[in-house]
Amino acid sequence: MTQTIWNSLVAETQFATELTVTGLRRLCSVPTEPDLFLWGSTDLNYALHVGMHSYSSGLERLCKLAIACNVYAATGKFPNLRSYSHKIGNLLDAVGDLTPTGPGVSMHKAKYLVRPLDGLDPDLTNMVERFANGAGRYEHLDSLWNGDAEVNTYNEWSALAARSSVSDEVRELISIKKAMAEAIGSELVDRGLEWTGERVMKDLALPTYEPSVGVVLSLFRKIRWASMMLDIATYYTRQELPILSEVVAPIFCHSSADFFNYHIARIGDKEVVVEELQEVFKRIHVREAEEDAEDVDQIVIHE
Repeated sequence: MTQTIWNSLVAETQFATELTVTGLRRLCSVPTEPDLFLWGSTDLNYALHVGMHSYSSGLERLCKLAIACNVYAATGKFPNLRSYSHKIGNLLDAVGDLTPTGPGVSMHKAKYLVRPLDGLDPDLTNMVERFANGAGRYEHLDSLWNGDAEVNTYNEWSALAARSSVSDEVRELISIKKAMAEAIGSELVDRGLEWTGERVMKDLALPTYEPSVGVVLSLFRKIRWASMMLDIATYYTRQELPILSEVVAPIFCHSSADFFNYHIARIGDKEVVVEELQEVFKRIHVREAEEDAEDVDQIVIHE
């Protein structure tokens, strides 16, 4: 029985963690300004549903894990969580009602054990719950047969994005991420790997939109809080509980800027990356100057 509990908790936590990170990454690429694309194209808006599907499922699972493990740590029994269904608001409230105890309650994590107050709420939580409950997840299919169905998730997201903001540090990281894609793409072409690296560059060059990043970081803070409540509940509280901080803490126990750095932009050591990029762009500028000179020579020859 203990091994079954152990395996189930680890597998579910790994599943929820990867779902969440995948969703947050995808949500950063949701365009929210109508003038970003010619002819008012909405071809990239589907990224919102991909991201929200992963994120809402991950958040729901992490909240249920936090509740289940806190109750088990206190009583030795897991609760039946079916009644929560996909009600994100109720799940967040239930996590907020938990009293974290045990040796894991320490100063370096204490600030992340407090429910985050976000200026985008309650609209942000309501949007996630509407999506999780099915009104958002199935809105396009429902609109095919139900004339009264609301296709509103993108409008809700855009309204939240218009109210969101990011720090100067995150704004700089967005710029570095873009520069990385440009530099790596140029170097691959110069080395004769343009077609070999095409698939890699497609993922690397995926645009990141600052307004959506602002919403994503608000969503991240909800996840960080729930995952830290799960962390504390399993940190040497009962022998049969795995220490799930080993799964969630490396991903979520960060400031918003560091999470964006390590797990969205995937930059790492910012100073080292900037130094490398400076050297790369020197080579790129030399190549561009040589190409411009060749173009001028060809024009002169043809004349």
